[in-house]
Amino acid sequence: MASLSTRPGPLGNRLAAHLLRRASFYVTKDRIEAFAGMTAAEAADLLCAIPPLTHPEGPINWLDGTTPWLTTGGYDNGPDAFMNHRQRAVWMWVFNEMLLDHSVRHKMALFWHGIFVTEKDRDWSEFDLFRLFQLYATGNVRELAYKVTQDNKMLRYLNNNTNQKNSPNENYAREFLELFTILKGPVRGTGDYTNYTEEDIVQAARVLTGFKDEGFESKDPETGLATGQPRYNWHDPGNKTFSSAFGNRTIYGATDESDMHRELQEFVDMVFEQKETARAFVRRLYQFFVKDSIDEEVEQDIIEPLSTQLHDADYEVSNVLKVLLSSQHFYDEDDSDSKDNIVGGKIKSPLELFLQAVNLFAANQVGVLNENYEHYDSTARHLLVDQFDPLGFSVYPLSVEGYPGFFKGPNYSKFWFDQSTIAYRFRLPFSLLEGQTVRNNRSLPYQIDLVPFFRDNFTNQEYAEELVRQFLELSLSELPQGDRFDYFLQKLLGDLSPINWMFEWQGYIQSGNDESVAVALRDLFEAVVGAPEFQTF
Repeated sequence: MASLSTRPGPLGNRLAAHLLRRASFYVTKDRIEAFAGMTAAEAADLLCAIPPLTHPEGPINWLDGTTPWLTTGGYDNGPDAFMNHRQRAVWMWVFNEMLLDHSVRHKMALFWHGIFVTEKDRDWSEFDLFRLFQLYATGNVRELAYKVTQDNKMLRYLNNNTNQKNSPNENYAREFLELFTILKGPVRGTGDYTNYTEEDIVQAARVLTGFKDEGFESKDPETGLATGQPRYNWHDPGNKTFSSAFGNRTIYGATDESDMHRELQEFVDMVFEQKETARAFVRRLYQFFVKDSIDEEVEQDIIEPLSTQLHDADYEVSNVLKVLLSSQHFYDEDDSDSKDNIVGGKIKSPLELFLQAVNLFAANQVGVLNENYEHYDSTARHLLVDQFDPLGFSVYPLSVEGYPGFFKGPNYSKFWFDQSTIAYRFRLPFSLLEGQTVRNNRSLPYQIDLVPFFRDNFTNQEYAEELVRQFLELSLSELPQGDRFDYFLQKLLGDLSPINWMFEWQGYIQSGNDESVAVALRDLFEAVVGAPEFQTF
């Protein structure tokens, strides 16, 4: 029976690593050891203890080392050499935030980014929308949906900025119901998707008329971020009556621009009053953090009670996430086999594969946010084009359905691992060792200093079997056994005997000359990080 009961006792290294890999980009040996002594509840509480964000914060102006943000007025206040590369500036900043984040904030920001999908822009709306995902990471998803609906970037992406009473555009209304919130249920008839109908889309589009993208002058007083604004002369002022899926609810038309916000809020509230909306979000949380597939047992024992909790808590996500991440089920300890389907049961997205490896192997050697313009700009370009794209990850999903690897069946996370990406994924060891991208060998600010890494992070390194065991436990979800363990041991030893290795390591420690051990450690590192097991978590 799948159980949400809290897992008792200290986590230990194996389960601490499992939690950190699933819920954070900041996975290090020291952090795994710190979490190993915590209970599941303590660890989940710590990860979900997200410090408040303050405005303004954001990408630096790499020409003078300052933030480009102003507390009032427009954003476009920087030199042309900076302003012409705003998308790169934002995403270099995002990657750095992810690498340094000790909480679950940026895993959740990625989660929302994969649900409330948009496409790339070359202006500061790149920042505004991602900042919303940061602000509401474990906050209230109903409020997030309300804010996202008025975001400039979203208004443009799904054409709601052209949705007017005399020429309605249903794009956003359709995707808000079908993909962003309640989702389709079983088709019961023509235009009837159980959870909503085609007529509900028509009525929703009427509610949404008249919201215009306003550049960067109009700020949301609650977030300090740029937001769209209502234009009453574009708005359909009539009453909107929805189908029986929403209890035949009537939302009364707004009487002025200010009242348009009330009308929009009533529509969002109506959608989130439905229990099926809570189920939709909990299922996606489960698939993102726990397991790709959901069987009937999980549906009844995990999804249903968490959906009730989320719905009854008015869609505050934090406590629901804590319950899930501290449960016996999350650690696969609610059945007789704790190693059969959850720990190591998902394939890492390219973002998780690379950024977690950067932290795990202490490869973040350069403070990229303090670099000069040429390095900052080229680093962002190389990451976006020559590192993540070949691995199958675009910073913006290729369709409004989001990243298939997170939520789309039947393959789910297997989507990340196919014939077009496999060669590049297995080049990751070389990428980290050489400080170069997997494609075109362009320079990156991330590089492993391999011998010092093994010297500083492990003990009893002169004993080959012990060194290999420690490295495998750090790097993989499960410690390989038998012939598989021997395979990795042989990669270290090569033609050496264990005794010879002991002499080589001791010689390095005494002389400081690492030539004799560097080749063997590189062979071991490449074998482990290039192994199929490293692709999973």
